[in-house]
Amino acid sequence: MEGEKRSTILVVDDEEININLLEGYLMHDYDIIPARTGSEALKIIKQKVPDLVLLDVMMPDMNGYDVCDKLKNSPETQFIPIVMVTALSSKEDRIQGISAGADDFLTKPIDRLELKTRVSSLLRIKHLHDSLIEEKKQLKKANEHLYNLMKASPIATLTVDSDQNILTQNLSAMHLLGYGMDELIGSSITTITEGKQLEFTDKKDYEICFLKKNKEKTPMNVSTSVAEDNGSRIMIITLQDRSELRGLFITPVKEELAEKTSYDTVFLENGFIYLMPEHESADGYKIFTNLVKSGTPGLCITRQNPEKIRDIYHLTKTPMIWLTKNKIPGQQVIDPSELFKIFPTIFDFINKVSDGVILLDVLDGLEFLYLFNDVRSVVKLMEQTNDAIMASSSRMILQLDPEILDRKEYHLLKRWMKLLPLEANGLEQVP
Repeated sequence: MEGEKRSTILVVDDEEININLLEGYLMHDYDIIPARTGSEALKIIKQKVPDLVLLDVMMPDMNGYDVCDKLKNSPETQFIPIVMVTALSSKEDRIQGISAGADDFLTKPIDRLELKTRVSSLLRIKHLHDSLIEEKKQLKKANEHLYNLMKASPIATLTVDSDQNILTQNLSAMHLLGYGMDELIGSSITTITEGKQLEFTDKKDYEICFLKKNKEKTPMNVSTSVAEDNGSRIMIITLQDRSELRGLFITPVKEELAEKTSYDTVFLENGFIYLMPEHESADGYKIFTNLVKSGTPGLCITRQNPEKIRDIYHLTKTPMIWLTKNKIPGQQVIDPSELFKIFPTIFDFINKVSDGVILLDVLDGLEFLYLFNDVRSVVKLMEQTNDAIMASSSRMILQLDPEILDRKEYHLLKRWMKLLPLEANGLEQVP
């Protein structure tokens, strides 16, 4: 077919008339390479491996049986289909050909239809075999790439076999558990789980107590995934120290009461997240400030510098958390790669207050979170937060730019929130 790579057939025969005949039968469908001796055929194959060999038996320097035997005993050529073409037709001749590794036989004089049928059939099998080998190579490359990623992953990762003996550990697992490079390899997982085996299955986010090298017992958040590796089942285990999964501990503090403002007419019902999709707008901060200066305990989680927010809105006591990769002395900070810390931080706050307000400002920070987390993780965070807010006496203001979300993502985020257009509260938008 046009565009498809033509198969190459090596025709080996000491008589030119026989080569010409076979080439005439096959040249329209295949590329033909001629060879007049067994030695010449072996030299050609070292330079260019054909897809199939049509091999005469009776040749002067090296007979076809010897050529076939050499090809079938070489790892580089053992899977090339070989058709013995011979005037010999006795049972003994065929047995000798089979012993040498021949895949099929054609008896001279050659029938054109029979030749084309057998060649086509053997090439189809050869191409299927080559495709399978290529898929295995690609899978091996993918597995090697995955293994290299796993080794470099910041998440502690182990792999175990079906008997739960440890096969690999990455650097993060070494640092987390305190063991050297090969100290755990070959040991049972029970060595570090106080004698307990893990369920050999796909399972997410459950707690197991692990024993570090220094004998310290540490509760770990564990997720497992079962996979195939070279025909064997292995289990990938990821570990996180549960103490590191906790959010920040917030001490709710009330601001000094202030005079009422025009934003007093904005009513936020308890138990809801209010979405403010107004880009470059200060309204969310002004509503939040009005509530906390009316005596409501507040928590602000922001991508902006908290000190600037304090100066602009005169918030001296309200706890603020900065979403940044920098560790700032004196500031409570959550790294964007630590998305999992945001929910327990919010949960800790709303459990400490009877009536609170939270401002989550990712107006120019949602893209920042997406750089270090997938969209599903961000949506999951908001779903968890929404469930907690609904069951509490607090409320949240979520300020974001919807333009950075596609339509489906935006729908997932807002489907259980309330929109907060200020016009509905009798107010004009702030420039």
